[in-house]
Amino acid sequence: MRKYKLRGKRIDNGEWVYGTGITDFLNIYPECKGKCWLWATSYQWIEVDPETVGQYTGRNDKNDKEIYEGEE
Repeated sequence: MRKYKLRGKRIDNGEWVYGTGITDFLNIYPECKGKCWLWATSYQWIEVDPETVGQYTGRNDKNDKEIYEGEE
């Protein structure tokens, strides 16, 4: 099974969190609609705003910063 590298903004404080899975607690998706939780690198489910969830593109910018879908 392919792992996804994702990020999203926390509902509680608006900070970015990074993780490997997103769920609505029924299924795990590369994308999520409605209430979403991200399996964070801190090994816990964190609720994130589904509008902010983006998948890592596999590319980095000129400053070696990871690029995620939805970035401008």
